[in-house]
Amino acid sequence: MAVRRRHAGAAAGDAEAGGGARIAAGRTPANQTSGAALVGRARIVRTVTVQAPTIELPAPGPDQAAMFDAFRSAPFRYLWLSSFNFALVQGIQRFTFVWLVLDLSTGSKAAGLVAFALGIPVFFIALPAGLLSDRIDRRILLQGSVIGAFIISCVTAALVFADAITVPLTFGLALALGTALAFGQPVRQAVLPSIVPRERLMNAIVLMTLGQNVAMVIGPAVGGIAIGLWGIGAAFALQAILYALSFATLLPLKIPAALARRAGASLWADLGEGFAFVAKHRPIAMLVLLLLVGSFFLQGSSGVLIPRIAKEELHRGAFASSMLFGFMGMGMIVSSLFLASRTAMRDKGRWFMVMLIVAGLIYAVMGLSPWYAGLALLHVAWGLTGGFYTNLNQTLIQGATPPEVMGRVMAVHSLVFLGVGPLGSLAAGPAADWMGAREYVILCGCVTMVVAGAALVTQHGLRRMS
Repeated sequence: MAVRRRHAGAAAGDAEAGGGARIAAGRTPANQTSGAALVGRARIVRTVTVQAPTIELPAPGPDQAAMFDAFRSAPFRYLWLSSFNFALVQGIQRFTFVWLVLDLSTGSKAAGLVAFALGIPVFFIALPAGLLSDRIDRRILLQGSVIGAFIISCVTAALVFADAITVPLTFGLALALGTALAFGQPVRQAVLPSIVPRERLMNAIVLMTLGQNVAMVIGPAVGGIAIGLWGIGAAFALQAILYALSFATLLPLKIPAALARRAGASLWADLGEGFAFVAKHRPIAMLVLLLLVGSFFLQGSSGVLIPRIAKEELHRGAFASSMLFGFMGMGMIVSSLFLASRTAMRDKGRWFMVMLIVAGLIYAVMGLSPWYAGLALLHVAWGLTGGFYTNLNQTLIQGATPPEVMGRVMAVHSLVFLGVGPLGSLAAGPAADWMGAREYVILCGCVTMVVAGAALVTQHGLRRMS
């Protein structure tokens, strides 16, 4: 005779494994819970086996993708390293060229002109370079851009060490360097989709944008450290070394050949098609317009006016002045890493506009801050908002653009993001001389807030973009 009792939470197989009845002539084992009744000479032992509860962890969902998933691709790692070095040098040179002309001349006009000379070639070259990347070997464009920048940086360092540099020479070298660099950026964006799997493309875009933005922001701090330790000539020599490293990381990179272009399509026809697509799609057009506002009033003016305020009004040296951009980089790292860890985010359009409004507010408050410590804290907060609105802007544009016009639309994005900033720098110099650097910073922040606030209220389609 057998008696079997099943515990309420046990699995079916547990009863067969030892949860059944035992008929024993001796003692019941001490590790079993039992009850007994005598039937004749036999002792019937009822045993109850209690199974510990099992905790099952949920499998990672699509929103829990690895933050650095794209780095599994070796070609992406090579491109990322090259692009990071490339962007780091751009951040260094943005500060060192401005600091050089501040040493050679007085006032903000010369600083604004040299910043304009560095960036304005992008305005004219970004679109043709983006289209050329679909017509010729992309490795030639990438490597040629880096080699040209390396040579110009070496010449600049030699002139500074020889004490032969002048303001006109500085303008000419900045213009030549900006031209060499302008051929590289659109090509890097065009290469990216061809070297990573489609399922990792969005993660790769965010990581690439993160690396470039952070490098361009911390670059001024690196330049300021080099100037403080070894002088401004060494800062230009450092740029040449970093360009050489960028070229070295491009050597093992294998880039697939560009797709054949449409038969009979001219360069200008392709350019026109890209602009037409942006103009016909209102949310994308608004994203480009708001990016233009941020590039002109925030990015363009800050590179010229923040070093001037730090040097002439707060009486800080090159290192302390450049560290303000380093503090902004810290904020951008935090917000960009947060975005990289998320594959899904609702109402990206609303968040983009809100963060641009907050960025304008913080920039306006910078113009009121009389203390260096306050200015440093404001730059950290400014970087937090910048990491959001720059990454969300590119993500929204690429997410709403079909593959057949992606290259041309992103060429327009590069034109606005990189080409309009120098125009803002050009305007900031004389405007600051006329009304004061702090006053113009406040004006730029207020204009950004008003335009972004109006878009938040009126652009319902953009608010709902995700």
